[in-house]
Amino acid sequence: MPSDLWLPLAKKMVETIDGLDWCVFGKNGSDVTSYAITLARVYTGKMDILLARGSYHGSHFWCQPHGQGVPEEWKTHVHYFEYNDAEDFRRVWAEHQGTVAGVVLTPHRHDAMRDQELPKPEFVEAVNSLARKDGFMVIIDDVRCGFRLDIAGSSKHYGWKADIQCFGKAMANGYAISVAGARRELMEAAKTIFFTGTHFFSGVPFAAALACIDEIRASSAIEHIRRMGTMFMNGLADAAAAAGVKVSVTGPPAMPYMTFADDPLFETNRFFCGEAARRGIFLHPHHNWFVCAAMQEADIQKTLDVASVCFKLTREKIGG
Repeated sequence: MPSDLWLPLAKKMVETIDGLDWCVFGKNGSDVTSYAITLARVYTGKMDILLARGSYHGSHFWCQPHGQGVPEEWKTHVHYFEYNDAEDFRRVWAEHQGTVAGVVLTPHRHDAMRDQELPKPEFVEAVNSLARKDGFMVIIDDVRCGFRLDIAGSSKHYGWKADIQCFGKAMANGYAISVAGARRELMEAAKTIFFTGTHFFSGVPFAAALACIDEIRASSAIEHIRRMGTMFMNGLADAAAAAGVKVSVTGPPAMPYMTFADDPLFETNRFFCGEAARRGIFLHPHHNWFVCAAMQEADIQKTLDVASVCFKLTREKIGG
């Protein structure tokens, strides 16, 4: 059922997120990333969108990484560059100079089935400076990272000069709600956009988001998650080394990921994660993990104890 919590949550988001002057609400990340590129196109009067190759921004036609039934013309105005490669970004921008409405980026690279990458300062600066020069919008897809790295947003955490930002997932502790918001200058353009959905107005997720954001702040959840994640990442690296297994542990402490050397098909990772699951620990073999605020040192230590056993089993199965 609808409620009167729409405005209180909008105020809460504007008060909390750096660079956010207004916002709209959806249900899924796809809803708000699609809204964001629409807003960028209306505001700039241009059509082209730049995306990092391999990054995921939802299931709508314009950004689907695969799938049948999507007409090629839906992706006519989408162009790809390599994340963290400032020169490649400049190259793709130059090829479409004067027609670029916006660039959509995850705060750091957290594509599935690969090591994570934190954004290089020179890459961040290249995007920020070209956006100022050319007038295209910097759109940060903070659906996965938001409310995990910095309560004021991952754009602030990494130094992105975001014009439009998208949130979901952690903002309501898993309840179905998402947000797109932007600078004040884009509000007039936003008034021309039709954006709604059957369940966009459901009251319970709004209440959940309000309560969750307050709890994140009151409990210093992000700082706690960072401590637990650091303990976890360091412990994983130490346990793997002790077992003689070569791994790469990447990403910020709040959302780490681990890959094995010489494991292009992720068979070793699936074996390791399967053995961990048999012992009560769930680790995804293909995508980053999340450390949550409920976890305490005892939980992390239990996870590391199980990981130590699984590293030894992995060494026995595949060698170092």
